[in-house]
Amino acid sequence: MATPREFLTSARWHTGGAYTCMRVTGEHIHLWEFHYRRLGVLDSQVEGLHKQIVDGVRSHAPSDSTATWMVTVLCADNSFLIHVYKMPGLRLDDKGDVLPIDVLVHGAPRARAHVKHVQWIQDRVPIEEYARSFATSVGLNEPFGEVILQRRTTTNADTTPRTELLEGLITNFFVWRQGTLFTAADHDDILHGSSRHLVLNACRRLHIPVQFTAPCWEESATWDAAFVTSKS
Repeated sequence: MATPREFLTSARWHTGGAYTCMRVTGEHIHLWEFHYRRLGVLDSQVEGLHKQIVDGVRSHAPSDSTATWMVTVLCADNSFLIHVYKMPGLRLDDKGDVLPIDVLVHGAPRARAHVKHVQWIQDRVPIEEYARSFATSVGLNEPFGEVILQRRTTTNADTTPRTELLEGLITNFFVWRQGTLFTAADHDDILHGSSRHLVLNACRRLHIPVQFTAPCWEESATWDAAFVTSKS
């Protein structure tokens, strides 16, 4: 079975290229409104696309209504291409806790960050190649789990450069510090991921303060925790 990346990079079209990846369990599409709005689906197309996705999942598991699938929807030539893939599981330790990952801070913000587009898969290849090479050079047993994109800035009051941490190649980035969650702002060069959407909704429900300011690497000694979010 082709991976989502293989599906996206092998598809051909004249216009399009925007896509989204969603979780589907049975006939339930998680965050359905978020995803069809991300793609700019017309009201007249919403019902038909929903059916196309559900039918695609059924074709892979006609008798299993409990399995969760990763469905990729690609806009191509005024139509939608669907790819269904088994949802990857979390990596857990012997106690059932999620294993931490090593991350590398490297790379400039993406272009057209607010659009989830196939072009980014090609654009990030040099960053991925560098990360693999660097992991080998420092003796890591496996590749970095993620690469965090950065932006170097200075303020009017202080000419000392700051390294703002924006997002991962396929994740959003958060820092927990002194009872507040920090993450890059909506207007920054980041993709507004569906998992980011869930985190921010949870913070609103639980009255957890959120500061929409990109975390600064030079202040990392003051962080209590840092994490990334991704569907996969």
